Amino acid sequence: MISYKRDKYGIGTIVLDMANRKINIMNHEVAKVWTPILDFLEESVQKGELKGVIITSAKPSFLAGGDLDYLHQTGDAQKVFEHTQTLRKIFRRIETMGVPFVAAINGTALGSGYELALACHYRIALDDPKTLIGLPEVTLGMMPVGGAIARLSRSLGFKEAFDILSKGKQMHVKEALQRGLIDLLVLDKEDLMHKAKEWILSMPNAVKFWDKEHYSIPKSQDPSHLPTAKSIAALNARIVRKTRNNYPAIQAIFNAMIEGSYLGFDAATRIESRYFTSLILSKDCLNMTKAYWYDLNKIKHGVSRPKGYGRLKARRIGVIGAGRMGSGIAYIAAMHGIEVLLKDVSVSIAEQGKEMVKQRLLKIVKSNKMTTEQSQEILDRIIPTEEIEKVSDCDLVIETVFESASLKKRITKETEVHMHSDAFLATNTSTLGISNLAEASSQPENYVGLHFFSPVTKIPLVEVVRGEKTSDETVARAFDFVRQLKKTPIIIEDSLAFYTTRISRVYMLEAFTMLLEGQSPVSIEQAALQAGMVYSPLVLADALGLPNILALEKKVVQLFGEGYKKLEGVALAEKMVDELSRKGKSQGAGFYDYNEKGRRVGIWEQWQAHFPRNPKQMELTTIMERLLFVQCLEAVRCIDNGVIKTTAEANLGSIFGAGFADFKGGAIQYINDYGLVEFTARAKELAQLYSFNFNPPASLIKMAEQQVNFS
Repeated sequence: MISYKRDKYGIGTIVLDMANRKINIMNHEVAKVWTPILDFLEESVQKGELKGVIITSAKPSFLAGGDLDYLHQTGDAQKVFEHTQTLRKIFRRIETMGVPFVAAINGTALGSGYELALACHYRIALDDPKTLIGLPEVTLGMMPVGGAIARLSRSLGFKEAFDILSKGKQMHVKEALQRGLIDLLVLDKEDLMHKAKEWILSMPNAVKFWDKEHYSIPKSQDPSHLPTAKSIAALNARIVRKTRNNYPAIQAIFNAMIEGSYLGFDAATRIESRYFTSLILSKDCLNMTKAYWYDLNKIKHGVSRPKGYGRLKARRIGVIGAGRMGSGIAYIAAMHGIEVLLKDVSVSIAEQGKEMVKQRLLKIVKSNKMTTEQSQEILDRIIPTEEIEKVSDCDLVIETVFESASLKKRITKETEVHMHSDAFLATNTSTLGISNLAEASSQPENYVGLHFFSPVTKIPLVEVVRGEKTSDETVARAFDFVRQLKKTPIIIEDSLAFYTTRISRVYMLEAFTMLLEGQSPVSIEQAALQAGMVYSPLVLADALGLPNILALEKKVVQLFGEGYKKLEGVALAEKMVDELSRKGKSQGAGFYDYNEKGRRVGIWEQWQAHFPRNPKQMELTTIMERLLFVQCLEAVRCIDNGVIKTTAEANLGSIFGAGFADFKGGAIQYINDYGLVEFTARAKELAQLYSFNFNPPASLIKMAEQQVNFS
């Protein structure tokens, strides 16, 4: 698990190597192993036999963090707190042993893995694009537990430390070096160990500055200093404005940072432990961990991927259409080592797509996160062309042209004749039926939907849409390709609007319904944001365009027939488009007014002249529930109808694709969190008060009766 040896110079090396695991973690069992090792090291120091210690790993990564299973399954505050104290003491003993410790970071160091490195006196990392450094705990609704808050706030200052801790970003080593999280980069493992030993011999009396005699906190970190107090108050106000009190982990990090600044180092870290214990047992933490750890890992490990097929690792792909979507896909693929044939109607247009990639790469180079040589290597993987024949050597081809069924079908026919027999063809579409588009294919079993979201470089979700004739093997290979791009694939059965668009549809239409009822648009927008939605419904509707929303409603009517009962909010969208010519952001006029640069300047000033305000305004909590419940109920219907197979995919799809409140764990986890019995009862109440769309499905009623949660 942990090995140790000392060389002739008196420098010890600790090698982390957990048995039966691909990565090292810092769980309660490993923590116990450290105690006798540290006892032995302290004895060696007292005997004058030890000049310093290097900590490194035998795994491809350094140390990946803690054991979430143990922390969540314990459910005992005292045990959680005791575990935090064990970690805190381990790191503190390293820091104060009296000899220099160097972290030789040979791979990714995250969470308590980076905290171990942070407790060392010096940090050297291998300069590898795959090496990540960071403290991502906040993304799971928790916070670092081993003293990172106290260490970073003292070494980097409040502002920089809070920025790092509150975002939970996993940084590449070059950025980590720039931000002071590591001290040195080296190019190979041999140099890693050489530089570590060299530093130890040059710094025999290494001591953290906060452990030096007569240390006092600088005024810039002293809350009793008036200018510092003002900046702290301003930062706290920004936190409340940004989080709307929905993310207690961010506030806990801030509180621990400020409260700890009044105290000595050890007392400060005990405060962190108390906040951590409170967070780890909270509902928000459980919800976020469910989504971003358990559900995400289920998807990554192929919970819905058809079994029995070998893994695809694409070497070369074709992308047809060099616009923003096509160039974005080309960029991501090239970044992950895949050669891309970028095809458009002319070489010059294809070159424009490559130029967009070049501009993205230039920004990264300017930020010193990538060298010019690395940028050029990525760019060289993209080959612009106008010749469709060149797709013959591609493992798959993705068509990203305009949302026109006839155009997509024509391109399918033109493309397939040049593809080799083992390749598959994917269409990027958000609304067009895959089965219908596949009618143009001579091999519909090799045809699949890949719904990338815009902006493709930022949104991590891809809907893999299976048509009626799409083979399991093609679905599996499409899944593998999405994973190769480090994105999250969810497998969807072909249906109108797929999954995420269905969630967003009912969300916007419920907001429209409330507007018809005379509710304030400002209240609706604020309620959505306070509920944790990434996009408020009217901003989203303007961005998508009301004519596009109505076009989808026409397809719904066509699918279900004239007997289909429209949702009330459709009437408002029709009035906005047909009578008021308020079509959305692209037209400069929608629910919001826009300036000449296309930026929102406020809710449409003439709103009340056309939609009178109801003197009886709903409570914000009621508006929140209406907006969230419709999405959750639609997610359940999608599961019932087989549109989406697993709750893990339903949760992550709603978060990544529809902007659902992530601190609730996604649309299905929201129901678990609310309580199935309580949720079902409340849905029935909302149905009686407002709309048939709140009627809970029979499956949900049955689960509530049996008191069974979604797993």
